[in-house]
Amino acid sequence: MSGASKNVERMARLRPAVIARLYLGMIFCVAAGGKLIQPVDFTGPMSGFLSHVALRQGYVWYAPFVQNVVLPHARVFSILILVAESAIALGMLFGLATRAAAVVAIFVLFNYASAKGAPFWSPGSNDSADIVLCLVVLLGDGGRTWGIDASLHKRFPRVPFW
Repeated sequence: MSGASKNVERMARLRPAVIARLYLGMIFCVAAGGKLIQPVDFTGPMSGFLSHVALRQGYVWYAPFVQNVVLPHARVFSILILVAESAIALGMLFGLATRAAAVVAIFVLFNYASAKGAPFWSPGSNDSADIVLCLVVLLGDGGRTWGIDASLHKRFPRVPFW
């Protein structure tokens, strides 16, 4: 098999991971962007959501964490959420440390799903579907196609982030 046909085959095999990566990048970009351009601090809306949704509808085992850890430190968690969503968006959109971005995204999405209390297999749970897409990105080489990870992998082939 020639080098050109190997490249074509590799590109065809990696496209689903790239599509998932770019989709997740846009989703997190919209989520972080909405928080950045709001005229109000994100702490209030987040606390309201947690008080009215997570404590009432979220998983029973998740409520004590929300009540005892997140709500008393709402300002810190609102900043952490904004930083995490922004980092995930940039990592996914530019294909930079894509696997690390996927791991962080899984953690964030798992917390969102836990706060909402929807079953993982629920058709209305976009968080669960996004976790599956994160797994596709994590296990695939999505950052090495149309991403900065391709250059980083050539320079540092043993680093697992790309």
